[in-house]
Formats: sequence, C-alpha cells, structure tokens
Amino acid sequence: MAGSYSRKPESKKAGGLKGPAKKTWIVLVMVLALVAMGCSSNDDAPLVAAPTAAPTEAPKPAPEPTEAPEPEATKPEPTEAPEPVPEATTVPEPESTEAAEPEPTPVPTLTPPPEPPVALTEFGQFPVGVMTLELGEEPGQQPLSVWYPADAEAVADMETEIFDSSEAIPEAFRSLIPDSMKSPIETNSYRDAPIADSNTFPVVIYSHGFGGHRDVAIFLTTHLASHGFVVASPEHIHRNLTAQTLGTAESSPEKDQANVAKTLASLDAAFGDGADTARAGVIGHSAGARTALDALANEAVLAAIPLAGGGSVPPEAADKPILVIVAELDLTVPTDRSLASYESAPGPRTFVNLAQAGHNSFTDSCPVILAGGGLDMLEPLLGAEQVVRAEDGCTPENAHPLAMQAALKHLATAFFLASLDGRPDVEVNAEFADLIDGVDLADYREDG
Repeated sequence: MAGSYSRKPESKKAGGLKGPAKKTWIVLVMVLALVAMGCSSNDDAPLVAAPTAAPTEAPKPAPEPTEAPEPEATKPEPTEAPEPVPEATTVPEPESTEAAEPEPTPVPTLTPPPEPPVALTEFGQFPVGVMTLELGEEPGQQPLSVWYPADAEAVADMETEIFDSSEAIPEAFRSLIPDSMKSPIETNSYRDAPIADSNTFPVVIYSHGFGGHRDVAIFLTTHLASHGFVVASPEHIHRNLTAQTLGTAESSPEKDQANVAKTLASLDAAFGDGADTARAGVIGHSAGARTALDALANEAVLAAIPLAGGGSVPPEAADKPILVIVAELDLTVPTDRSLASYESAPGPRTFVNLAQAGHNSFTDSCPVILAGGGLDMLEPLLGAEQVVRAEDGCTPENAHPLAMQAALKHLATAFFLASLDGRPDVEVNAEFADLIDGVDLADYREDG
C-alpha cells in the first residue's frame, strides 16, 4: 500500500539569541519539544368359513341272550387319534397401493462465514476510571497516572475529567506557552471511580519519550483501558519535560526499568486481584521504545511495542512477541533504527511502517499543533531546527495525526488482546490499513 508521498520541506536555518534571551530560548526549546511529543391404509381381510360336523346314526338295541355267554377277553376298543387342530392361518395383508415415502435427505451443517475484520478504533465495553498513584517517597515527587476499567453503575452520575496539557509544564514557564498549546483534552475518564469487579485485568505500561510526560498520550491510554486493561504511565523524572527544561535530563535504562518494576508493585498494592501484574505489556514512544524492549527481560512482561524508537531485544524475550511501529517521515528517529529492533527480535515479530507519519504523530499535542497552523511564531525564540523537531508529524505534509492515532489505537489494542488476554479473534495484520481512513502502509513485515 506504499505510495509516493510529498516530503517535508527542508528546515530553515537556525536562529539564535544572546545573553538572557538565550537562556529563555533553551527553556522554551525543552518545553515545546516535549509538549509536541507529547456477533397407507390396508383392505379388509376375507372371512374364513367355520368347519361342518358329520351326522351320527342312532344305536340298534342288543338281542337278549339264551345262555349266559362265556366271558370274553375284554379287548380295548381302539382309540381314534384326535384329529389335528388346524393351525391358524395368517392371512397376509395386501400390499399398500401407495408409493413408499422417500427417506428425508439430511440437511448439511453449514459453517458460518468468518466475521469481517473490524478496526478497534472505538471505545470498548468499559467506562474508564483514572487515578494518580505515587512512585516516589514524597507526595508528588514521582506521580503515576493509571487508567482502568471502571464500575458502570458507579460512574453513572459522575462527570468526566478534563485534562489541561499545560499542567505538564513547570509552573514557572506556563506563561511562556502560547494559548494555542493549552487546549483542554476531554479524557472520557472518571476520577477515582471504583474498578470494575467482573474480571482480573492484564496490565499495560506506557513509557513516555525523552522530554515527555506521563499524560502525553491519553487518547491511547484511555482507549486501552476501555478494552479491559489496567494502563499505567510512570513519570520518568530523570528524563521528563521538567528535567529537560531545567537541563538535568539524563538517559538511564536502569532507572527506566526500576520505574517499570515499581509500577507493577504499585498496581498490585492498589488493585489487588483487579490487576494481573503477572500479565503485563509495555509500549514506549521514542526513548520509551528502548524501555519497552528492555522490559522484556522482566518475567512479568510478556509483550512489547516499541513506537518510533530503537533498541535491542534482550535474550530473555525469545518467545515474547514484539510489534515495532514506525513513522515513515520520522525526522527524530530514522526508521532504520526501528527496523534494526525488529531484525534483532528472536521471537514472534511484526513491523508496521505508517506512511507519511512523523515522530510526534502519536501524541495528544500533534492535532493541536496542526489545527493551530504550526509553531512558526516561536521560530525567533527557538530557532528553525527546534520548531521543525517539535512539528515532526504535525504538518499538512504529514498524514493527519488523528488517522495515525486511530491506527495506533487499533494496533496496540489488537496486539495486547492477543498476546496478554489470549484472544483468538483478534490479530495484527496488514488489512487494518484498509479499514481506517487516511492510513496507508509504507512497509509491513511479520515473522513467527
């Protein structure tokens, strides 16, 4: 389904500032870059005549004797054998004149046709609850956002939560963010609602990118929760938006995996049997892609989706499936790096390259940037290079970000339902691109 597509124009030359303005530029670069990444009858028988008895003669009188007769030996009179009684004769019934009815032909059992493929882009059967847990030792130090299947009766009278993306920006810098970047997001989730008690739900962990934040992809986390997953997104405070803004961000795979382990422990403590922390999957965007792949070394993590990022698959993942999703026009992480992740996987693997997508096509902020006409107004402060990076995937030359979000909803939901919930009726295949408007494939591969 790949085709030729127009490519993004070359970047403008970087601009710059001096003195205090340069410090403001550095801060804004970090803030905006992460916000962007953010069913017959018979005849009668003849009568038989009764037998006629033979007539009998009257006996003659015997003469009177003159002498006494000598006694004679008495001879026994012969006994006539009784006439045999004729056996009853069975009269055969006349054959029916009606034709015999033919035996019914058995009706063959018909196999119902397979259900047509369906795009899993709509909310699932569950309403969604949301709560915030803590991973750090102090309140607010390291928050963990959690979305989960909620009790339908409990949320009947509740209002859904609205998320303001500017809340992810350090308070000291919120005034510098354009109003167009502060668009509120309807999350379709209910704050602190009780979890549905109909099941034990598998877990999905979302790992944000470098300079990102835990609430950067609410469109996806709430969607997965509505389909029966407990979804948790930890704040990687060592490489989040705040750390990048302050210049303290660091890449630490060890800290990332510690956050994965702490997230599983926190969910176990908060939900008990409601969350099956022994059936977990991880999806990570950008730098979070490496977190997702490394997490396969954890016994509880059974599947992973590296999204627009790179990394190697650990040997412990020999039988664990991975789904590599990349953006054809990614300016931040070239697709060959993600393809290397696919090629390094020893187990079941799938590679999906979404045509004309960009690095930030899979974040909540991308539709906002597109609708606002881009970030050109910030070029004097950030420079052309940083503006291009922030807009990566969010320009008219790219596939529409809402179509890319729909593709990701389907792919992630189908993959985790199959790999974590054992659903035989769902699978990831190339047909999904024909079911969603605005989605084309630049490449698709699968093995195992």
